Amino acid sequence: MPSPSLLPLVIGFTGHRAFPGEDVAAIEQMVRQIYQDLRTKYPSTPIVLLTSLAEGADRFGAHIAIELGIDYIAPLPMKPEVYATDFETPESRQEFQFLLSKASRWFSLPLAEGATDESISKPGYERNLQYAQVGAYLARYSQILIAVWDGIPVELLGGTSMVVNYKLQGIPEIFGPPQSPLDPVETGPVYHIIARRKDNPNVNGEPLTLKKYYPRGHNNLEEAERSFEKIYEQMDSFNEDILHHAKYIEEKKKQSGDYLFPPEHEHSLTEILKTTRDYYTSADVLASYFQRFTYRTFIGIFSCVFAAAFFFDIYAHVWDDRIVLSSYLISLVLAFLWYRAAKKKQYQTKYLDYRSLAEGLRVQFYWEYAGIRESAGDYYLRKQKSELDWIRYALRTIAIPSEQNAFAPREYISESQYERLGLVLKHWVEDQVKYFPRAMKRDHKKLYKLEVLINFFFALGLAFAVLQLTTEPEHFLSVSIGLAPIVSALLGGYIERNALLGHIKQYERMSELFRHATDWLGKLMTEGKRHEVKEFLLELGKEALSENGDWMLLHRERPLEVPKG
Repeated sequence: MPSPSLLPLVIGFTGHRAFPGEDVAAIEQMVRQIYQDLRTKYPSTPIVLLTSLAEGADRFGAHIAIELGIDYIAPLPMKPEVYATDFETPESRQEFQFLLSKASRWFSLPLAEGATDESISKPGYERNLQYAQVGAYLARYSQILIAVWDGIPVELLGGTSMVVNYKLQGIPEIFGPPQSPLDPVETGPVYHIIARRKDNPNVNGEPLTLKKYYPRGHNNLEEAERSFEKIYEQMDSFNEDILHHAKYIEEKKKQSGDYLFPPEHEHSLTEILKTTRDYYTSADVLASYFQRFTYRTFIGIFSCVFAAAFFFDIYAHVWDDRIVLSSYLISLVLAFLWYRAAKKKQYQTKYLDYRSLAEGLRVQFYWEYAGIRESAGDYYLRKQKSELDWIRYALRTIAIPSEQNAFAPREYISESQYERLGLVLKHWVEDQVKYFPRAMKRDHKKLYKLEVLINFFFALGLAFAVLQLTTEPEHFLSVSIGLAPIVSALLGGYIERNALLGHIKQYERMSELFRHATDWLGKLMTEGKRHEVKEFLLELGKEALSENGDWMLLHRERPLEVPKG
């Protein structure tokens, strides 16, 4: 597998099971070219393939992935020994076992509602429902779906055309998380390799050509393509920062990881949890890194603007000299250049995005630790389709199971799992109870000091004005009359840009929420209501994701810029 800290571009694969022999080489070359183009376009992003290893197209994708050194994950519609009965020849079954052994991960999806081991062991509706379920899984967890398909729609449960439809129009609720009719449908692009079936030469389009389909909601194909490319570029930018700051992250990751989860319980972490923790530490360390640059930029720009006002007042009231006027111009130019450099390097954007990703991963980590098989990406800002979509994609990618028992039935909770619920209560919920009041007190203190300074400089300006009126005019007083209210205005701008009032309100609300959650979860744990604890943690995580989304939007509305007026 690639480095756990690098977000992969996940490619789903689906298609027909048999093609004319003379077409196979051309199809394989087209698949190879898609992989290579994506690697070239997003050089810092590893590609990971999702394939269920059915005969035909699925295996083309896997073989070429092996050839190019690309990892693939194999979600299977049923247990391998049952699935293998679909493959008629010993050679096909042998190829399946070989490809399964080469997968970086594989797991069998759970039985669909109403199905049994016996009912899926023979052809019929229940077995087809398992294929529909794995098709929905491919559509849900892939960023791009490659379909090697004749393009002819067929109403076949679990067929290729149905998987393509899932990707372009959304998966049915039976295969995904519950949604409100008002929620936007999660969709994505389909790369369609138009290919003939072995038993039917008819196709919808020009054989052995590539067409790209995008979900509805865009004005044209170019706009749709650009919107998804932007998502992949933002993921690639995150990965580029991971690689560029790898040494710094390595130095800081232990501190970040220990803050997320205490090292004395390291032994209780599975590989999937360690991977999620690695993603968290990378995002958290980078967020703190870019936060410092963002705040320095705020202070630097505001200082340059103050210097410009100072030199202008000196020029206007004290020293009518080109050097002073040049200093005024230089201060404004420095403020503008500082702003442009910070904007080009995306300090604020990266700080906000990476902090949001880290907080989403905190929820994901504790959900996984508590045995909750949900993706935080399904609940993070799902009503806002915007440049933040990449965070939702990243969270969903990270939630791809890495253990064969990732779909263990929720009905059973072992004693060890129950002990984990207690650790979640202590190290997530109770820690947040401590954090939010502390953060609220910190920002209250900062706001109070700034407001005192604002009032002080405003009053100072008034006092200087009174002195100027009642005494002999002084150049010093003239300069001070102009500068004092400017300092007040800049400090007020700093409060507004950093959303201190909004922070305090949010921290107060979340402090009360987590305090109530602590009391309620403690009561449920005492009464031994294990399932209710998990359901409550699920709802609490959704609230935390919602609060983080509000925090993100609060700051997005206050972009870094040079103070005006």
